[in-house]
Formats: sequence, structure tokens, C-alpha cells
Amino acid sequence: MKQQLLRHLLPLPQEIAIDNLLELHPSEIGLHLTPNAGPLAEQAATELRQLFTDKANCAPEGDRFTITLGIPDDQGELANTPVDIPRLQNLPVAQNTPLSRHHEQAYLIRPVGQEQLLIAALNGRGLYYGARTLQQLLAATLTPERVIVPLAHITDWPDFDERGLWNFPDEAEWIPELAALKLNYGKMAATRLETIERDKTNQAIIEKEQMLASRCRAFNYSPYILHLNFLHDCGLFRAYPELAGIGDSALTGRYFAHKEGNQHRAPCASQPVLVDILSEWMESIAEQDGLDISCWLSERPGQCGCADCTATGQFALEARAFVQAWRRARQNFPKLEIRLFLSTTTLERDWRVLAETPPEIKIERACAMGLERVAHKPRDLFANPLYDRYAEEGRWIASYDAPIGVNGDVDTPEFKIPERSAQRMRDYVGQLHRRGYQGAYGMIAWGTFAREINGFNIAALAEWSWNSNGRDTREFAAAWATREGFADPERVADWSELLGPIAFDVFDSDFPVCYSQNQAIEIVRRRQRPYLGEGMFRYYDTPEAFDEKKGACTQALDLVHDLPADFALETTVVQTYIDLAHRIWQVAELLATSVLNDPEDQTRMREYLAWLRQAGAANIEAIRAWRGHLGPEPWHSRVHDALKGSERTVGEICRFVEERYLF
Repeated sequence: MKQQLLRHLLPLPQEIAIDNLLELHPSEIGLHLTPNAGPLAEQAATELRQLFTDKANCAPEGDRFTITLGIPDDQGELANTPVDIPRLQNLPVAQNTPLSRHHEQAYLIRPVGQEQLLIAALNGRGLYYGARTLQQLLAATLTPERVIVPLAHITDWPDFDERGLWNFPDEAEWIPELAALKLNYGKMAATRLETIERDKTNQAIIEKEQMLASRCRAFNYSPYILHLNFLHDCGLFRAYPELAGIGDSALTGRYFAHKEGNQHRAPCASQPVLVDILSEWMESIAEQDGLDISCWLSERPGQCGCADCTATGQFALEARAFVQAWRRARQNFPKLEIRLFLSTTTLERDWRVLAETPPEIKIERACAMGLERVAHKPRDLFANPLYDRYAEEGRWIASYDAPIGVNGDVDTPEFKIPERSAQRMRDYVGQLHRRGYQGAYGMIAWGTFAREINGFNIAALAEWSWNSNGRDTREFAAAWATREGFADPERVADWSELLGPIAFDVFDSDFPVCYSQNQAIEIVRRRQRPYLGEGMFRYYDTPEAFDEKKGACTQALDLVHDLPADFALETTVVQTYIDLAHRIWQVAELLATSVLNDPEDQTRMREYLAWLRQAGAANIEAIRAWRGHLGPEPWHSRVHDALKGSERTVGEICRFVEERYLF
């Protein structure tokens, strides 16, 4: 029973031991808050009361057993019971990491005899998380007739200061769900910068009510100031044409996933009026109680060509403008904090940005997986000596690249297809933790069916960004399945252990760019020998590896006959991508190593092309079947991009070979 209760916890606490289990009638339990508990504890108590109302049809107002929630007094006591405050103040932390980033969210749960559980913390954030843990434990058994109360000793704290998502569809609905998993950060997508008018004070509109409500759940719903090369959308260059970056070098272009649209001109960042505009936006947001603002440098490399900008560099000047604006805004709003968001800026300038930025300003990094990847067996490493050094020294650095979806890099969110790989998430988040990073976020690139497609990986992010060395991947999958209400969590865990590593192999091998950006086609066109163990064949070390992985998918299919259909559909999508890679490799290998003037080679190539066509058709059908199971058309364009990627890759390879080399 104790082990079963632990499977209802997500994330798993850092330290937990259950002495005994106490069976009670729900009406026997009472909930007490100390006067100093604060609004976050009040929210936690509201959620606990709602749990009893929903599942037990009663309120926690009994006197047989008391749950006490509060901050210990000056003598270190809670409900006349000593609490180990030094334990919270001196938690184990990574080397050179400031203690405050852990104890601010830490909590203790301690039993007092057979009559009481204490939830204690140094502040409201810790109390909220402690109550969430207890709520998960009680929800496992709570009915109108009985509840099992674990007399648990828990000491808990997060490994990462911030854990969350870049995008999520419906903030009002999603934030409570994310907070329930102890995720605590999200971008305020609805932040709106009002149209800029010359010589008028600039305004920003934020979702104030939602932001304030999220704070009661220990969640930072953060407003932002848009990428500076996107400010033409706010009328910047119409109002201040002198701020338009000079020359074509100021054009920053588009991400690969953005097929068309504006080429996004970076501003002339050396002009003081840019600081005026930024400080006005900051003050406008701060007036609405938005006291933590994410400030986005230009999204992609670009450089205003004027003499002042080229003397220093675009991104150093943009960072300076934000810092100057922040210092000005803090004169009226001394509690205002900002963070700088760096995307795929030119790496040779990052050292200047980091060196000049005050250490109290957080640094957010995105779209860096491709820049940081280091080939290594058995799995690739991610490293950036510059950022990693600052993180090791205690500088606050966050990454947005946690692999929520299939896409290999956050800057290529091109395909919308299924992937549940606890192994991939644990590997990446674990590497961030070892590098000393303080924030770990993932990105969802669409709204519809985000929970159905990404829910497993979001839970995995919550698990390991809180407790990086806790559960293994199998036990996580079993816990996830238990919380989702599966009748046989072990079966789900078996499937996850088979398919998760294979999905890791498939989607961490130059995916999706090998299809969306014609890499596979170019290998064939150049008659380039396709090296096994590299590129799109990164995790296929031998020709036999393709069949071995397809065989593992077949085993996974055998496990899911009595699970929901999406398990089999996802498995088939993964299996068909392996087969597609296999057939591309066969064609490319034969074309690179043979002149094709032998009849046997001609016959073999025709056979390979036939297999390639079959693999492409099967992949397209598998994606269609998976997406069709979710719902009818219209589908997101990124589903169709995945279909077109396979169709174009197969068609172009076959056409190229047949037109030139078959006779």
C-alpha cells in the first residue's frame, strides 16, 4: 500500500518515508491554518477543502485528526510542536548554488503522534507545495466512506528554481494543472504592446487577474516585451523611422519553421529613444503588478549597419537598452525584476551580453540544442562553456529546450506528431541540472490537443526538474499511468521502457530537419555515403540496427492491445519512421558505393526504391491514423508539414534516382 501511494505522487519528493497508515472516515479530519500562513496557504487550503467536497461529500472540519498548515513562529514551533527549521535552511544544494533558491520552495511534512500532520515551510510557496503533496496522497484513497492518511516524514525541495512551459493553450485552465505538478513558470502569451505613437507614452496590456491568481498557486505567469526585431508589428518604424536598422544586415530572417512572412528588421539599438520606449513599457507593466518581465533580444542574428551599432554589436546594445530601461523603471518600481531572453543570437557576442548584464538579472536561453550538441556515446552531450561557466558560478541561467515534442531543436517546431519518451526528457533535464542551470522549460508549438500529445512529457519535465535523481524512467511511467487511472500501470511502464528509448533514437537524430529541410534528399543527390551513427542515422550503428529497432516496436505493439488506441498508433508512427530511415539509407548507400552499371545493382536499386515508396506510404498512413483518432480535419499545418515532409522526401529521392541511373 505504501508503494502504491508513492505512485500517486508526481513529482516524487526528495526525501519521503511513511511510518504508518491511518484509516479514517473523511469527516474525522480537520484542516487548520496558522494566522501567519498567508494567501498561498489559503489557496492550498481551498484546494484541499475542494478535494474533500468532490471526493468525500464533506468538508475537512473534524476533530479526530488535524492537518496543520503554517509557518513556524520565531521559536521554531508550529502548533506548539518544534519544527526543524535549520533543516529547511540548510538543504543539500549543487556546488556554488545559492541556498535561497531551494529553501524558498522547500517544505516539511511531519506526523505528531496519531492525531496530526504538520506541513511547515519558511514561506507560502513552500506551504503550497507541501499541501499539494498531501493532496496527491489523500486523493489516492479518499471516498465518502474512508481515507488512508499516511503518517509521512517528508523533506522536499526543487532541484530547479523554475520549471515550466513556453506556450500553453488556455492559461486559465492550464495554470492550475501545471501548478498541481509543481511547475511554476509560464510565458504570458496574451501580453500586448500597444501601438507605438511618436512622442506619446507607450502602454502595455497584460492579464493582471490571471497573473495574480497564478501567484496564489506559486506560479509565475510572466509578461514579456517582444523580440526587438518584431517591433515593426507595434508600429515602431512608422512612429520612429530613425530606429529602423540600417542596411540588409539588419534583416534577421525567419526560423526554418516559419515558411513565409516578414524578414524582421532589427532596430538601431544605439539610439536613446529605444531606452525611452522600453522603460515606458516596463513601467506600464509594473503599474499592473507585473514585477517580473521577460525581455527578448532580437530573435535571430542581425546587425544594424550604422557606425554606432557596428562599433559595439547588435545584441550587446540591445541588452544594454533593456538594462538601462530597467534601471530607469526601478526608480518608480524598486521591486521590478527583468530577465533577458537570448535566442539564436550570434554566439561570439554572447560573452559581451553576459559580461555586461548585472548578476541579479536572469538569463534565459533558447534554441540552443543544435549549437550545444556534442557527439558522444551512448547519448550526445550538451555543453556551452560560456553559459555553463556562469551557471557553475551561481549565475541564474535557464533553458527553453526541454524536449516536450518530437522536434530536435526548439527553433524547428515543424512537425506535430506523437512522442512519449521519458528517457529523452530525463537525459536532457539531468544534463541541465549537472550544468548548474536554474530554469528548465519546454515549448508547445500549438494549442489543440496539446495535453493529449504532450501531457506525458510535461509530467516527465515536472518529475525531473523537481527531483533529478529520483525515479527511474520505468517507475515514472508507472506513476504517470497510476495517476491517469490506467488499470494496469505496469503494462504502460513496460511499453514506455520499450518504445521510449526507440523514440529517443528516432527524434534525436536530425529530426525533423532531415525531412523538412531536404537533408535526406541532398544525401542522395550528392551521392554522399550515409554514415551510420551520424546525422539522421545517429542511433543506427549497424545495418542490423534498423531491424532491431523495428522489432522492439513490434514487441511494444504486442503490449498495448488492451490499452487506448493512441499507444498503438504512436508506436506505429515511430516504427514507420525507422523503416523510412532504413530505406533511405539503403538507397543512399547503394548509390554512393556503386556506379549502377551492373544488372544486379539495377535490380537491387529498383527493389530498394519500391521498399522506400512502401515505407513512405506507411509513414503517411500512420500519421493520418494517429491524428484522425484525435479528431477530424482541419488539422494543424504542422501535421500536414509532417505528411508533406515524408511525401516530398520519398518522391524526390525516387525521381532523382530513376531519372538518372535506372535503365
